[in-house]
Amino acid sequence: MDVREPALPVDPWLPGEPTVAEVAAARAWLAQRGVRVWLPTRLLSLRLGSREWAAKMVSPWFGAVYVMVLTVGSFLPEVPGRLGLLFVVFAVLMVVRSREIRRREDVAERWAGTGTPPAPREAVRQVGGWYLAATAITFAGGAALCAATIVLDPAFDAFAQTAALAVGAGATVAVAGRILRAPVIAEDASSRVVDALLRAQDAYRYAPSAVFALAVLPATMAAGRLPGWLEWTAVAYAVVALGTFVAGWLVTRRRELPPGFYGR
Repeated sequence: MDVREPALPVDPWLPGEPTVAEVAAARAWLAQRGVRVWLPTRLLSLRLGSREWAAKMVSPWFGAVYVMVLTVGSFLPEVPGRLGLLFVVFAVLMVVRSREIRRREDVAERWAGTGTPPAPREAVRQVGGWYLAATAITFAGGAALCAATIVLDPAFDAFAQTAALAVGAGATVAVAGRILRAPVIAEDASSRVVDALLRAQDAYRYAPSAVFALAVLPATMAAGRLPGWLEWTAVAYAVVALGTFVAGWLVTRRRELPPGFYGR
């Protein structure tokens, strides 16, 4: 099977063939990165299209579930640690949602062959320093703020936010670690470039570590019980963590692909 062929015939009833929706999504993804093709290759259509289509179809469901949990939590104001629980739920949803990555990767591996994962240093370079910096700021800075909060005001909410941060760190390590160790699926130089860019995109999409910076704020911003400098430090910490994450995501989204064969 020549995976460099254009993604036709597109027959959703044939196992492993890219669907019309996946081809269209792959074409749009490539166009956003400076590559104009009418029919992407079969491998790129499968890998790119399945991710984009799944994100459009599945993400709203996870968002709806989280909003529902948040709404229920708002009616339980007296439950201690309820905001920490919401971030635990988010961490669980993050791990479940990351399974979208494998939805069609098994088929792609059968087509192109299962490559070896990149060297750890190369995988880290592909994901990028912005993501790693945001993750380090989130969990290292969050741990320091949680410790300070517990020392100054050892309330149940402080322990709950620390537990939520720890669960978020575990979920992030599980999902991002799997992304970093994922094998290269490519058959030429162009698809290798796409594989590297997908590794970075997957980290931002499926392991949004900086979101857990918000888990640190509720107990740290306790009404008047903590020093003002700690509250301002917590706000600055969340702004820096989220800002670094968003900056990295924008850099990744705007990264253009080099000239090569991506389809016809």
